Amino acid sequence: MKHHLSALRHRLSLLAPGELHTALLALGGSQMDMYAGGLDMPTIFNEIRQQLQHAGVNNRADYEAFLATSGGYGTVVLSDTSNWILRLAADKEQYIHLHPGRYSPHTFRVKASALKTALAYWIAAQHQLTTGPLLEDLNRLRKDLRLSPLRSLRESGHILEIMSLLGCAGSKEI
Repeated sequence: MKHHLSALRHRLSLLAPGELHTALLALGGSQMDMYAGGLDMPTIFNEIRQQLQHAGVNNRADYEAFLATSGGYGTVVLSDTSNWILRLAADKEQYIHLHPGRYSPHTFRVKASALKTALAYWIAAQHQLTTGPLLEDLNRLRKDLRLSPLRSLRESGHILEIMSLLGCAGSKEI
C-alpha cells in the first residue's frame, strides 16, 4: 500500500488547488475498491502482462478476442491472491483497463465522496490552506466539491480512516 499511496501523493502534489475539483471528478460518485496489498505497480503490471502473454494475448485484437470469450471482461489472480478485473479501455494504444476486483483480497471499499474529501484535504494541507478546526476545513472543502456537509467528526470515520492512510496530520483530531 505504501507504494500506491506515495504514487498517489506524488500525482496530487503536482496539482494546483484550482485543478483539484476537475481532477477529483474522475473518481465518480459511487464506491470503488482500492488495492492495499504489498505488490507495487510495476509488479502488478508485469504479472498481468505475463498472464496475458501466456493466454496468447499480444496485441489489441488478441485482447478484444480474449475479453469477448468471457462477456467483455477478464479476471486475473496475482501472486498475492488479489483479483484484478480487465476491460477494454477507449484508448487505442493503452487498451487495457484494469482495477482491483470487488471484495478481492488486499482491497478495501471506499466511497468516492470520502476519498474526494480526504484527497482535497491532503492537497489543501500541502498548500497550507487548512485554516481552522478539522470539521470546518473538511466542510469548506466538501462545499467546493459540491458534497453535503459533515455533521461531526465522530460520524466521519471513513473519511478519517482514508486521511490517516494518506498521512494527513489533521486526521487524528477527533
